Order: sequence, then structure tokens, then C-alpha cells
Amino acid sequence: MTANQNYHRTTYLNAIKDHVTELYSVQDSKSETYMRLKNRLDGFIHAGLVIGIASNAEIKDIVEEVHMNVFGMTIKQRGVELKLGSKAAEVNWDLYDTPTIHRK
Repeated sequence: MTANQNYHRTTYLNAIKDHVTELYSVQDSKSETYMRLKNRLDGFIHAGLVIGIASNAEIKDIVEEVHMNVFGMTIKQRGVELKLGSKAAEVNWDLYDTPTIHRK
């Protein structure tokens, strides 16, 4: 790999980090902004894979690294937390604060 190719590869991988960080900064994953950024990132990643500037494994490692930096947990851990968090939010535990003999 020449110095010029290495420079372009490094620039591309840093741009991926920037795009992923920008995507993760959007709070609402159903918003138009999030979808626009996600589509742009998907195209950017696909282009890099097609021209062979980076491998799928390298890109996955970058995405995992940025996710860990932004959220403080792996993608898998956050997925589990989001699933459990949404179910836990549905249960109103205040009902059980009252002793059983006083509940109606």
C-alpha cells in the first residue's frame, strides 16, 4: 500500500467515525434527521466496501468503538437494555407499595 493509499484509507476510516458519532448524537431513531444520517452512512460504508478501501470487519470494529465511546456499552448490551427498559417502563410498581391487606 502506498503512502497516498494509506492516507486515503485513514481519511475514510476517520470520516466513518465522524458519521457514526453524528448519527448516534440524534436522540430519536425514528426522526427524519436520523434516517437521513443513517442512509448517508450506509451509502458511505457501501462505497468503501465496493472500492475495497476497508473491510466489513474493520468498519464493524469502528462502529462498535464509537458506540462504546458514546453510550458506554456495546451495541448488544444497549439492545438488551432498550428491550428491557421499554418493558419495565410499562409496569406501574406503585400499586405494590401499599400493603396487600389495604389494596382494593
